[in-house]
Amino acid sequence: MEEKIDDTNKQKLKFNNSEYLLDDLPKEAKQLVIGLRTADAQTKMYEDTLKLIALGKNKMIEDLKSILDKIKPIENV
Repeated sequence: MEEKIDDTNKQKLKFNNSEYLLDDLPKEAKQLVIGLRTADAQTKMYEDTLKLIALGKNKMIEDLKSILDKIKPIENV
């Protein structure tokens, strides 16, 4: 699904290699497009959140490694 705005300021929806004018779609189709936009935005937000969590986790691993490098580990029996 891809949306475009052409020279006449009409929003177009490209779907399955066909284009449609958003204004000409039935109400149910417009609501589905809005739902898809929302789903895309939420997906992007959660992807960004996961990237941020991974970055923080990697920093904590580096910090723990730095601390443990200064400490003698227990001997294996």
